[in-house]
Amino acid sequence: MPNLHLSEKIAECHVNDWDELLSKLDSIIQSLVDNPSCGNQIKTALVYWSDAVDCKIAGLPPSEQELILHNPAMNMRDVFGTEV
Repeated sequence: MPNLHLSEKIAECHVNDWDELLSKLDSIIQSLVDNPSCGNQIKTALVYWSDAVDCKIAGLPPSEQELILHNPAMNMRDVFGTEV
């Protein structure tokens, strides 16, 4: 099973205020506590949750740094210099 990077995805959810995904994760973890014998179903739920976070991340607009990397003309310091 691939590493799901749950802690990184939880942090992304906090940064982007995706409370519905955090609530879903809470319920998945609670299910594990309540029914430890349901490991396979919970593993599947965690994979689906991880995929849902990945989809939301993919839908975010690019950061300013990413835009500058793809469009060097947007970096005003390179175009006009650094003098004020």
